[in-house]
Amino acid sequence: MQALQLARPGGLERLHVVDIDGPRALAAGDILVRIHASSLNFHDFAVVSGRIPTQDGRIPLSDGAGVVEAVGEGVEEFAVGNHVVSCFFPSWQDGPAAIADFSTTPGDGVDGYARERVVRPASWFTHAPKGYTHAEAATLTTAGLTAWRALVVDGGVKAGDSVLVLGTGGVSIFALQLAKAMGATVLATSSSDQKLERLRALPHGGGGPALQVCDTGNIGGQYGLGLLHACNVR
Repeated sequence: MQALQLARPGGLERLHVVDIDGPRALAAGDILVRIHASSLNFHDFAVVSGRIPTQDGRIPLSDGAGVVEAVGEGVEEFAVGNHVVSCFFPSWQDGPAAIADFSTTPGDGVDGYARERVVRPASWFTHAPKGYTHAEAATLTTAGLTAWRALVVDGGVKAGDSVLVLGTGGVSIFALQLAKAMGATVLATSSSDQKLERLRALPHGGGGPALQVCDTGNIGGQYGLGLLHACNVR
């Protein structure tokens, strides 16, 4: 099967399409997934560009969405044909973070999803939301979940709060949409007029709390919001 592999020390010119062996045989608790889509996150770019060193020959991309093609003995939560999406921290199932680094993160500490098929423990995937395309589902478990945890789990955002999102990356776009859906007022920033216009054009559901956009360099001068939450991923 085909995959992308990254040669050390990284850089787009060292990213190659290669033929590799097919997935390993299923063991008890495993599932075989045909990958249909991946999302591109800043973390993926950092690995491929060499900003985050990784093993020579690493298969990149931390997010993968696709269809279950086979299940191993003992797997009850998935069936053949289910649409699934991968988990960024596969060993973090609940409670506080089980690991403080990226050593188990696909596309970084272990091979990721820039390949046609993969066998992994069933716990490395979760069900994709019904009605989502594979491309849409692939955006959820890194950018979407990061924004959700920051705003909802840790921040406790609620209707009437003010939320500042810095820039227009994946986490910020998710944070903007989540905050507005929960009734917050959102201040979104960018140094690009073109991106600000794209923010204004997003389908925010109409009639909801205001979305205000401004140039990054003049937040305080343009708006006097009493900010309760700020979402910045760098």
